[in-house]
Order: sequence, then structure tokens, then C-alpha cells
Amino acid sequence: MVPSGTHEHRIEPEYLGPLADRPLSETARSGGPADLFPGASAFLSARHQRRRRAQWDAARSLADKLLRPDEHVLYVAHAMEMPPVLHLMALGAMALPYHQTLLVFTDARLIEVLLGVRGKTAGTRLRSYPWASVRDLKMRFGKLVLKPARGRKQDWKVPVRGDRKLLDLLLRRLKPRLLQEGEARAQTVPLWHCPQCGAQVPAHPRSCDACRTPFRSSRLAAMLSLAFPGAGLLYAGHPFLAAGDFLGEVFLYAIFLVMLLQADPGGVGVVLGVGAVLFVLTKLESMHLSQILVARSKPETEGRRSGYRRLALVGALASVVLIGGAFPLAGSARPVVDRDLEVGGQDSAWQGSRKAGEWEVFANDANGRSQWRHPSGLRVTMFAYPLGALHDAAEFRGDVRETLVRQGTRFVKDDEDVPSPFHGFRFIEVGKNKEGAPVWVIHYFLVDEENHDIHHVVAAVLEENGALAESLVRDLLTHAHWIGATPPERPASIPATLKSD
Repeated sequence: MVPSGTHEHRIEPEYLGPLADRPLSETARSGGPADLFPGASAFLSARHQRRRRAQWDAARSLADKLLRPDEHVLYVAHAMEMPPVLHLMALGAMALPYHQTLLVFTDARLIEVLLGVRGKTAGTRLRSYPWASVRDLKMRFGKLVLKPARGRKQDWKVPVRGDRKLLDLLLRRLKPRLLQEGEARAQTVPLWHCPQCGAQVPAHPRSCDACRTPFRSSRLAAMLSLAFPGAGLLYAGHPFLAAGDFLGEVFLYAIFLVMLLQADPGGVGVVLGVGAVLFVLTKLESMHLSQILVARSKPETEGRRSGYRRLALVGALASVVLIGGAFPLAGSARPVVDRDLEVGGQDSAWQGSRKAGEWEVFANDANGRSQWRHPSGLRVTMFAYPLGALHDAAEFRGDVRETLVRQGTRFVKDDEDVPSPFHGFRFIEVGKNKEGAPVWVIHYFLVDEENHDIHHVVAAVLEENGALAESLVRDLLTHAHWIGATPPERPASIPATLKSD
């Protein structure tokens, strides 16, 4: 490699000979000093020429590190490298914008300069394809296809029609220069070059042996992606992608937390399985994406690398705390019954039972807490429903009412008249028993605001006894008070799915 120094390389498409019957300068409809080269207006509009000149100015400093003083630039074309399938899957619709390149055709080789995502600035990846190592070069279906004697076939999508037209003509002149020294002396291409000094380096280099420039590490990028959401992409130099990755992982973490909080005890395993799958998939995607974007010969300083190593450690600790803390958080927020109702007092006539096997009805209901009898024969059953962290009493009331309405219920009372000191609401509905006789079903719902629970007191009597039964239920509540959670004794065959631990 011989540095070009101050030599300026002009674009000369016809250096190897005429591309058509007449010189390009004679075929152009118009032209001027602002043209990219004489006759450029026959292929590129003024807008495309301005954009191409800006791209060439941006990439020239990198290309000049490879161009020899006696080497001639034939053309520069804007293209998009066709990435591997896994890269396409990782980047999706962003794959082509993140693989924009400026292809510099010379009489000795093809130089590829990676561009930024907007196609206006030069990146840091610099590669070359000497014609002596290329077996075939052709335009096909809007793509430039390069087949090396050794190495993987390379494809670039050429979006501008004028570029495709000129390349069709130029490739005919380049064909005789392909593999001139024979396949035995061909190199494996592409050749990677240091963006600082232009020396040849291995593919995806860790550092340059010539100038000792270190490059960003794909291993550190993977560690950062595992340690903290978006850290790997931030290290790769893409803060907007890093922010998107961070927000995406936080959103999935929030979904996992909500699922964990809402899951029944028997469904926790399923939620944990779903969370593990989401975690693995998001981390694999983040690692893969950061490695794609960091493997572009990006120079870095040792101080910067040390700083990101510290970030990896801090991020890993924060992630462990967040992920590990989800389980005790879910345990503390899991809905359980914290208190029960006890009925007593010197003037109370009620007798209660907390043995589900003694209950005449609702013995198999996992939400049942106790059953009470009055000397008149009225039987009242109490249930408890712990509310989830994302639910409230108003929502619960609306759901109950909607269920009753759907069943065709006719309400006798629907209000918040609950004996003091309790707060809540009541429904008295009219239905029919198995014999078709009208019955009153009396529901009192007491809201335990302190512990985020709902306690349900229910009784059912024939309609003619409804008013008396309702007064007795109110009498029960006037003699009721809170006690610590006291789950009923259940036979082994009855699962208690909601326990008050």
C-alpha cells in the first residue's frame, strides 16, 4: 500500500476506453462544471449528482488510504449490501439502510466504504476486492453480483437507475481485468483494512497490527447486551436503537410482572416459562444486533473500553436485582385474604361453622370462609375475594352487576346501604328455585379497603320471607367484626385454591 498523499483522484469512467460509440461528454443532454464527470448528466440527474458528490466527499478520506497515486477512479456508486439472512431477520426493514455503501470502482479493484444509516456520512468499515481475485462481475435484476475466486459471493442492490445503466457499460471494460494472474494467486476477498491507516487487517479485527488501533469488541458488546437492555447497542454507537431496545425490554418486563401478579397459584409455572422464553429471545436478539453493528472496524480507546466494562458490571447487578426482585414483589403483591368476619356478642343469636364439611351448600367453593345459622332457620354463607393489584372495588362491583344482568336478574335493591362500620354495596335480586318458586337472593359485599379484599355475605329465601331475611342479614352484620385470616377446614378432596397464608 502506498499512501496517495495530496494526489486528487478524479472520476474517469472512460479511462479504460470508451463506454459507447461516442464519448460520454457528447451524449449528455446538458452539462457543466458541477457535473460529477463529463457526461454525467446522461445518467444522473442534478439532484443525484449533488448527493453522490456529497457521499464521495464524505468517503474520500477513507478511500484515499487505499488509492495509489497511479490508480484511477472509474466510478462511484451508491449501493446497499445484501446482508445474510440472519442479519435481515435481526434488522428487519432497517437492514438495507444500515448496510448502505459507496462502491469505488478503480482500474485495480473495487473499494467498499460503509456509509451511515442516512447515507450521508462515512462509517469505519473499509474493504476492497482486487480484480485479480474476482472471477465474475455482473449486473443482474438491479443488483451488482461479485463472484470471487475465493470467498463468499457478494451482492449489492443498486437503487439508482442511472448507476445501473453506467455500470452495465463499465463492467464490459472491467471483465478483461478479472483474475488476470490466475486462480492460484487469488486472495480470499473481501480484504479488510484499518480505517485509521489503511493497512490490511483480518475480518472483524480486534486491533490493527500496523498502527495499534484497537477496535470495538463484539464480545464486550454481547456482555453489555446481556447485562442491561440497550447497553450493547449503545456501545456499538447507535443510541436511538439502544433507546428502542431498552424501552422494548422494559415493556416486556412490565408485561411479565403483570402476568405474574395476575396468575393463579397453579399458573405461576406457565408465566415463568413465558417470561423465560421472552427473556432468552430478547437477549439473543439484542446480542445478535449489537454484534452486527459493532463488527464494523470501529476504533476505540482503552479508556472507553474500561468505562463500558464498568457499565457491564453495574448493569448486570441492576438486572439481577430487577429480575430477582420480581419474585418477592409478586409474592408480596399476590392477592390473599388477610382478614375474616367473626359474628359474636352477648345478644347475638348466630352460630357459625368454619368446617366446610359441615356446610349444607357451598362446601366445595374454594372462596367460602364460613357459614352462619340463625334460630329462625336462615343460613348465611360468607365468601372472600382478594383483589389483584390492578383491580379495585368499583371494577369488582361492575363485574358482579354485569354478570347478574346477563343472567336476567331483576333487582329489588342495588345500592350502598351497608350497616356501619362497614363500607360496600348490596344487591337483592329476585330469582326462582328448582321448583319455580320466586326467591330473594340477598348479597352484601363488604370492602376491606385496608387489605384490598372483598367479603361477600349471601343468603337465599322464598320471596314472602325476603324482608325478614334481609333484616336478619343486617343483624348479623351489626354483630360482625374483623379477625385475622381464619381459613376453613376442608376435606382433603376439596382444593383450597385461595388460601390466606
